[in-house]
Amino acid sequence: MTKQISVCIGSSCHLKGAYRLIEELRQLIASRGLLEQVELKANFCAGRCQHAVSVQVDGKPCIEVNEEGIGQFLKEVLEERI
Repeated sequence: MTKQISVCIGSSCHLKGAYRLIEELRQLIASRGLLEQVELKANFCAGRCQHAVSVQVDGKPCIEVNEEGIGQFLKEVLEERI
């Protein structure tokens, strides 16, 4: 079962580090051998600018995802949903 993680790259999210977050996620997914289990996507404006960087897992919004906590976020997503 593939999990889809979408990261907003709209203006607010871009300014708050969306591209760095995507790169960190990409590296973590690859280093943990999860390329077949996780699909990482970028999307424009998820409409949650106040929670930038906006991240969704399987269409459900996640709150307070940042570079410092991305490893824990990925672990929780995988344990909970894969």
